[in-house]
Order: sequence, then structure tokens, then C-alpha cells
Amino acid sequence: MSAPKRGLGRGLAALLGETVVPVSSAQEVVRDIPVTEIRPNPFQPRKSFTSEALDELKNSIAEYGVLVPIIVRRREDGYELIAGERRWRACAALLRATVPAIVRASDDRQTLEFAIVENLQRENLNPLEEAAGFAHLIEEYDLTQEEVARRLGKSRPAVANTLRLLGLADSIKAMLIDGRLSAGHARALLAAPEPLRGTLAQRIVDDGLTVRALERLIGVSPAARSPRPVETRGLSPEERTFESRLREKFGTHVAVIRAQRGGRIELRFSNDEELTRLGDLLLGGEE
Repeated sequence: MSAPKRGLGRGLAALLGETVVPVSSAQEVVRDIPVTEIRPNPFQPRKSFTSEALDELKNSIAEYGVLVPIIVRRREDGYELIAGERRWRACAALLRATVPAIVRASDDRQTLEFAIVENLQRENLNPLEEAAGFAHLIEEYDLTQEEVARRLGKSRPAVANTLRLLGLADSIKAMLIDGRLSAGHARALLAAPEPLRGTLAQRIVDDGLTVRALERLIGVSPAARSPRPVETRGLSPEERTFESRLREKFGTHVAVIRAQRGGRIELRFSNDEELTRLGDLLLGGEE
């Protein structure tokens, strides 16, 4: 009798899009925590929670309970969500007193990484939310695109292409968020001149253009559709030391990225004044 019950649990978890988190140690036991002592995750990359999906989850929790515990971390005034905001919101809407949870030690960066990974596994992030999460890791924690890709289990080209979506106009971003444009359409639009993107986006909606049809219209070559990723390798201890010395010299983020042959050095600047300063250092005061 126990086997069918376990199968039912797994089936419902899959149906509800829950990420099953194994309890790996005695410190990660599941405990019931008051719903009112938990606050949302400020690093949650997903900004939209549809009422339809939340209603479905409420109905499921009302009948079966919370099948997969949420994950939280301790804060001075209670607990903060790491993963499981939909489950927590559903329990609050049902006026449940407690919710099963795992308390995990996590810093801000780990919390953001876990939230991104959980949502990516469940495919709940729209492309712009995903891009904003990547950008936050890069800007706030001084990570390179390669480091973000490695931590999140994605390729560096995939991270780079997703980040490029942040450069689209707000009107096109709105079409991407509400599903009128796919991520493939949005990436193809980036190859078009900026003044034409809005017109082309509307043609996609009005005429039902496929991504390939849009690429032909813009003039994207087949070779440009799938750029071959550059294979990179980790840095040796000597190269890490060299990278640190460059950061000290230039006073900004510097990344040494080695490919199988050769590589590149990336310097980051935040404004024109900093660009000029870096240029002076690189040129040595040349006129």
C-alpha cells in the first residue's frame, strides 16, 4: 500500500511544478514554521505570479497539503524565503497557520543563485526576469558571464544572449513578457536597426511571423543564428594572481578569460569618466 502513495506524491509534485529538495543532513530537517514569520525573498527573480496558477496551487494544497517543503533562511525578525514563494503565498491565502520548511544557511548571493536555479528548473521565469537575475549577479557580486554560466549550469553564450534582451525597448519587452513575442523573436530583433524593431515586432504579432521568417526579413545569415561557443578553461594559480594584480592596477573589475588557444582580458567601466581614466592608464598618457 505504501508504493502507490509514494508514486502519487511524486506525480502531484511533478504536476504542480515543484522542485523536490532532498534533506541532506540533520540540520535540514523539515519543520513547521508560522506563515506570518516568513517574509518574501527580495532577490526573487520572478516578479509575476498569475492568479490562475496560484488558485490551482491553493486548491491542491487544500486537498493534499504542501507536498514539498519551502526553503528559508533565518533573519533577525524571523525567516526569509529562499525557494517556494508560490507555496507560501498559497498557504497564506488559505489562512494556514504553518508551512513545512527547511531552514538553510545561505548568504545573499547563494540565495539569488538558488532562486534562479529553482525557477529555471521549473521554467517559471520569463526571459527578462532571467536576464535581470543574471545582471544582478554580475553587477552586485562582480561575477563574469562565464562565472554566472558555470554557477547556474548554463553556457556562456546562453547567458550573453539572454542579457542582450535587456537592451530592447520597453514596448518590445512588454510583448515578450505577455507572450506575444518569444525569446527567439526577441533575440532575432536585436539584429535589426533599433528604429525598425518596433515595426518588426508588430509584424510578428499581426502576421504570425516565425523566428526563421523574421531572420530572413532582417537578413540574418544561417551562420549567425547559432554562433559556435568558444571553449574556455579555468585559470591557473599564476593567472589568478596576474588577474588580481590587474584589478589593483586599474582599480576596477578585470577578468582574464582563457580559451583553448589565447583568450581575452575584460575591463569594466560604469561611466565615461571611468572609461577615460582607464584609457589614460592603458595608453600611458599618449596624445
